[in-house]
Amino acid sequence: MIDRLRGIILEKRLDGVVVESGSFGLSVFLPGPNLGRIDEGDEVVLYSYLQVKDDGFSLFGFLDEEDRELFLLLIGVSGVGPKVAMGIFSRFSAGDVIYFIQSGDAKSLTEAPGIGKKTAERLLLELKDKVKELHPSAPVLNLAPSKKAEPQQDALDALIGLGYSPNEARDAIKGIDSDDVEIVLKEALKRLAMKG
Repeated sequence: MIDRLRGIILEKRLDGVVVESGSFGLSVFLPGPNLGRIDEGDEVVLYSYLQVKDDGFSLFGFLDEEDRELFLLLIGVSGVGPKVAMGIFSRFSAGDVIYFIQSGDAKSLTEAPGIGKKTAERLLLELKDKVKELHPSAPVLNLAPSKKAEPQQDALDALIGLGYSPNEARDAIKGIDSDDVEIVLKEALKRLAMKG
């Protein structure tokens, strides 16, 4: 299995990117939210999964290791292939999905493309115990109230872009009371530096 790859984004497409890694240009499927965090010319590290089928190979990538781990759990459930799992990631963050599974919220999962009621219930049944090993968190949508939501979310995205995990980033910005994204980011980076 190709566990991860590092390279330069040569091209962004609707459903992924072409990454120059060594002397190869690799086509990698990425979830929509991940695509929004990168640009052509960026150097990235992608946590990956290689699907091998009779008609060829498909490479799926994620900017966060937690996303890849959850993706692997999802595709282990009957009726959920890599394309359906990517559809889930196009609609929800890993934290959202873990939260829905742990709280037994099948209805929210059906909002993802390709997930019907039976598949959602199967996900809850088969993954409830398995996702405990991942870092559960409440939905990112509820991260911060009112006008503070935008700077908090911008700071969160920036920290993740710098290579911190979503959970490290969320913990770092928690409780920082400012509507200035630069202040939130500076304070969060100080906290992370102290932990490191």
